[in-house]
Amino acid sequence: MKIFRKINSCLLALFFIIFALFSQGCSNSAKSLDLTIVHTNDIHGRVEYDKDNKVTGYAKMRTYIKDLKAKNKNVLLMDAGDALHGQPIVTLSQGEVEVSLLNLMGYNYFVPGNHDFNYGFSRLKKLSEGMKSKVLAANVCLKDGTRPFLANDLVEIDGVKIGIFGLATPETAEKTNPLNVKDLDFKDVVETSKDQVKDLKNKGAELIILIGHLGIDGESKGHRSYDIRDNVEGIDLIIDGHSHSNLEQIKQAEGKAVITSTGAYSENLGIVKIKLENGKKEITPSNVNFSQLESLEDDKEVSELINKIKKEQEPILKEVLGQSEIELDGKKSSVRAKETNLTKFLANAVLKETGAQVVLLNGGSFRSGINIGNITAEDIVKIAPFGNYIVTKKVTGEDIIKSLEHGLSSYPEVAARFPQIAGMTCTFNSKAKAGSRVISVKIGSKDINPNESYVLATNDFLSAGGDGYELIGKSPEINHFSDLDEIFIKALKETKTITKETINKLPDGYIIK
Repeated sequence: MKIFRKINSCLLALFFIIFALFSQGCSNSAKSLDLTIVHTNDIHGRVEYDKDNKVTGYAKMRTYIKDLKAKNKNVLLMDAGDALHGQPIVTLSQGEVEVSLLNLMGYNYFVPGNHDFNYGFSRLKKLSEGMKSKVLAANVCLKDGTRPFLANDLVEIDGVKIGIFGLATPETAEKTNPLNVKDLDFKDVVETSKDQVKDLKNKGAELIILIGHLGIDGESKGHRSYDIRDNVEGIDLIIDGHSHSNLEQIKQAEGKAVITSTGAYSENLGIVKIKLENGKKEITPSNVNFSQLESLEDDKEVSELINKIKKEQEPILKEVLGQSEIELDGKKSSVRAKETNLTKFLANAVLKETGAQVVLLNGGSFRSGINIGNITAEDIVKIAPFGNYIVTKKVTGEDIIKSLEHGLSSYPEVAARFPQIAGMTCTFNSKAKAGSRVISVKIGSKDINPNESYVLATNDFLSAGGDGYELIGKSPEINHFSDLDEIFIKALKETKTITKETINKLPDGYIIK
């Protein structure tokens, strides 16, 4: 009888084990999830609506997000970096203004981009501590190997465990001032991703999302979102930034992680719909574009906060940073058709700041001049209001000559692409046929070598091929520097007073024949 009792007891225990396993299997297969992810990237301080430049701004975005949350139970808001630096409204406070806006918007996750380190690592760390969102950067380590930010997060929604981890581009070591990140190491993104997927799987993650400031540019090969997608198993979705790529520019791969991005400057708002049903996952990315968002009413709270910030910044903008004994010419009719004392001063300031061999800026970068007398921060902001940062690129002599031909093709007519230069002298025939006007280009006292490569400094707009400068756009990047207005402020503090002699000491960029 004892033997039968033991057998019955074992059979009963086995029955309960099988039942529990079966129940667990049924429970997993019965799980369902409807999740909406709203995402942004590369805002670069564009917090306000700007019709001319197709900037949506936070006030209209929040209106859209609030409506989305009212219609959907599960919504997560994420940013893939480069938000804390850019326009003067955020740089004046060294990013603090942006943090207050991100908090009001209700972001859940933030990954630092290379330009978020522009104020230095210690400043970024302090800003991150004021964020209500979780700051993720699994591959960023201090020299002792410890992580200053969270590596990942596990959140459970409707019984489904979702693992989320973040990555910052290793290019940060070159694409911010190296001194800003001297205490940090940026680990390999592919190997870090494999470790994060393993960790999150061990924690029970059934859906894994990577938020990465990585991009898809060819020059970033080895640490792009493409490289992670193609070499790491187990990631379902990659929210990307850094390369300013729109969703339609991304090449998806069947059976691999879905990659999505919104371009830049809040022109688009990213939406990802995730549906999990009976073990099957459907991930559908889309972008809501500027034309769909600009008709929305501004969110009252965001508008009030921005207006409050602008009022508080008025005394900062009125601060006197230097003087000028001469009028600095920034008139549209001047800077888009000839070299002026203002463009000469600023182009040479860029040359000094970057250590480049030559500088080429577009006349459209300059939007105002400076009168005789005190120069305030507001005066400088008006000259360079776009928050364009400076980029150095490796450009051949031939491409520099062709770029100058392009910039001079409308001369003497006013054109935004007119090239403002430093570090080189261009002699050109103003009456020759467009495309054949450049007679010679000298760097120092030597003729430019068409077959040699040179370090050229420009703004991020031309660096991306803006104003038709496709040859500059295609050239490989070397480094990133401060915004144009910040470089102006630094040069002015060194000069203190701009005089006629200050300008005369600078070499002329053009000789017209």
